[in-house]
Amino acid sequence: MSFTAWAHGHARSILFLFGSLALAGAVASFSLPVSLFPQVSFPRVRITLDSGDRPAEQMTVEVTTPVEEAVRAIPGVRSLRSTTSRGTAEISVNFNWGEDMISAMLQCQSQVNKILPSLPTGTSFEVERMDPTVFPVIAYS
Repeated sequence: MSFTAWAHGHARSILFLFGSLALAGAVASFSLPVSLFPQVSFPRVRITLDSGDRPAEQMTVEVTTPVEEAVRAIPGVRSLRSTTSRGTAEISVNFNWGEDMISAMLQCQSQVNKILPSLPTGTSFEVERMDPTVFPVIAYS
């Protein structure tokens, strides 16, 4: 039996299937929420550290490494990625999906505040949550 003969024999079933799929698609298109900036909670926190005009090697030893070690102790941390340059360091902390990101951000601030006295004088930091309204999700350069 060929496919065309089978399709001819089951024409009503096939039409019913396509009609059901079209109806389900129409219902779904009107019930799904649509917004310019959907509410998305990415499990990422960014820590930016500024410590004057220190060379990158000195920044890595005196600032980046101690902060990474302190932040790594936070429960739920999946991975860390840091970029260190002259006088600045940026650490991206990735958490497990489903973590409370407000709590995670506060824990990051707390951990950095704990070790701030042991960092070089004049070191300042900023902790920000990854949010598609603040940071782009994708960038092209």
